[in-house]
Amino acid sequence: MRRPAGLAIAFAAAVAGAALTMAAAPARAEIAALVIGIDRYTYINPLQGAVNDARDIADALKGLGVKKLRLFVDGDAERSRIIRAWRELVAETAPDSTLVLTFAGHGARQPERVPGSEADGKDEFLVLADFAPRGPGTAQRLTDDEIAVLLKEAAPRRVIFISDSCHSGTMTRGFDDRAGMLGTRAAKIDGKPVDGIEEDALPPPTRAALQAEAEEQPNVTFFAAVADHELAPEVMINRKPRGALSWAFANALRGQADRDGDGIVTKGELETHIRGAVRMALEGRQHPQVQPRGRGEVPLIDPVASKPKPPSLLPAAGPIPLRILGKPAAVKILAAGMSGVETVGKEDAALVWDSAGGEVVSSMGDVLASIPGDPMAAETRRRVQGVIDKWSLVVRVKAAAESRSLALAVEPGDRAYRKGETVSLDIRGNAGTYFTLINLAADGTLNYLYPLAERNDPAQIPRGGPYRLALTVEPPFGADHFLAIASPRPMAALQRDLAALDGKPAAGEVATLLTRHLTGQPVEFGIHGVYSTAR
Repeated sequence: MRRPAGLAIAFAAAVAGAALTMAAAPARAEIAALVIGIDRYTYINPLQGAVNDARDIADALKGLGVKKLRLFVDGDAERSRIIRAWRELVAETAPDSTLVLTFAGHGARQPERVPGSEADGKDEFLVLADFAPRGPGTAQRLTDDEIAVLLKEAAPRRVIFISDSCHSGTMTRGFDDRAGMLGTRAAKIDGKPVDGIEEDALPPPTRAALQAEAEEQPNVTFFAAVADHELAPEVMINRKPRGALSWAFANALRGQADRDGDGIVTKGELETHIRGAVRMALEGRQHPQVQPRGRGEVPLIDPVASKPKPPSLLPAAGPIPLRILGKPAAVKILAAGMSGVETVGKEDAALVWDSAGGEVVSSMGDVLASIPGDPMAAETRRRVQGVIDKWSLVVRVKAAAESRSLALAVEPGDRAYRKGETVSLDIRGNAGTYFTLINLAADGTLNYLYPLAERNDPAQIPRGGPYRLALTVEPPFGADHFLAIASPRPMAALQRDLAALDGKPAAGEVATLLTRHLTGQPVEFGIHGVYSTAR
């Protein structure tokens, strides 16, 4: 087997899988919602994307015809108003309704107030706008046991709870500080985490509240932005600061989670959509959590909005926001020689070219490519242009995949790998069985991987997957992006043309070929970055 740039590939056998069968259910009476988003905090560090999240979710709910909607942003997000609004929604809705509770803002935790009540010794809480870690302002928070009581009060109504916040921990890969980062949703004061409460204005939790938190609540589906040991970043999505969980949930309400097109979003469909959308958008840096596990066929959103039809296979190519680091005179010359970009400052950059250090970094803080040498040299600039062209294609494919994506994952985890390590790329969720797979190396070089005539690869793979690909890391290091395509129709012409580009820096040509050969087909895309480093 040939070795593509950056990774040596060996195929594992495909494992047959069955298509997921969803249970139909009668239409539900109504959906009601309480939506919270806080950017402006009185005493702790502000955020930039939480209000965007809340307004987007509220707009998506209105698109479903939701009338009973309470929206609280910034200073309006006050404890007593939130609790009162929730209880009003419970009182106003029938037992067969669905209640949606979403929070975008800071999360924090403190030592448990009742010894032995928490497995990790910590009480988590959602931070409201006027919260302070000492004195009367401590009351402006919602603790985990209080939230459990509110959710229990809603039974037997179905509840979807979205918490786009974080508590503590680290991200899966180190962050390169040459890239601009919006920050995370972990509460801080003067740069120090909020990890304790003094002169607490809230009484300790009651026995009933502790019992509610300990109980499984079968009517509740809970999505958290991250695991307890991870940070939830704010990121630029469609050039706006956002939280990825809220963004994915809003799109789910707009129909993107309805994989079988029956007008109902089940728990399994919602979980699949959110995990896949967040993973793809953030290059595997964030891992939403869901509770409880299982019960995938339970209907959660019924009816859901009609899935929007994309106007074309791939969206139009917009300029990539690029920041160039170097001496001002040199930067001006280098920028003038780049195509498909617009030069921007630190906060807006999708890519950063460190012309002196010889590396290109993404806004998520990943080193995409190492390109040493004189930045004025034609070959160096050609290779940087290849990275830009590739990133443009990655952005366009991600946008196209939002409405119908394949699920790609990397095992044993999303981290930066080193030479000689073995990882596995897992591909599943395909309705179409005709399959094509390519790799785009760091500089945009195309490696055609499947199907290969010399290996007698079948044109079709099992519906639903998983299909697994074993990889061994070899230099050069940086980002390899695997693009998987599934279709209900053969793709022989596309495969022929892609194979002809094997080994060439051809990211721009790939977009042209996809549009030429696949427009009008119900195509499924999946794209996933695998990162390697020599450090």
